[in-house]
Amino acid sequence: MTHRDVPTDPPHDAVAPVTALVDACRHFATHVRLLADQLGAVELSDDDVERVHSAVHQVFTAAGLAGALATGLQRHTGEQDCPHYNVLTDAEWAPLAEGGRHGRKAVYGCELEPGHAGAHAAHVQLLPGPDRFIWIRWDIRARELVTLPPCPAERADPDPDPRSPYGDEPAPCLLFKGHVGPHRY
Repeated sequence: MTHRDVPTDPPHDAVAPVTALVDACRHFATHVRLLADQLGAVELSDDDVERVHSAVHQVFTAAGLAGALATGLQRHTGEQDCPHYNVLTDAEWAPLAEGGRHGRKAVYGCELEPGHAGAHAAHVQLLPGPDRFIWIRWDIRARELVTLPPCPAERADPDPDPRSPYGDEPAPCLLFKGHVGPHRY
């Protein structure tokens, strides 16, 4: 492969975001292949190895974010968990951080049962006020942050976990109203 094989970048304002992302990924992959061929022929110092590792980590993080924004991501989980997860961008998290009860997570795993029908969903933040339960919901076509009311179901029997904040009181379902599948307490 030669430098002549490397595509040129189109003007940024002339392409839609999806086309721009696909083109950027192809362009980047071509450059990485060229540089990897060259890198294999050089002796690397410890500092060089650390710099390469840091750069590759940044690329994987960015690629993961692009994948999550488009369709979500999957991981290996136990049989009791849905394997799909998603992430939030800095812009999405910013308005949720102030006054919210939870800190930002690196990933948000779908909280519904494995194999469920419909969109995936993960609780993101609990804000003060009446519309306070913020969820991220996604499928292969759409991704959105939504406010969903809590599920009204409660587990009637006392929680057997002595660390439970509910003690002998009924434990509320941790999902949203109208969720598919069983309740989660």
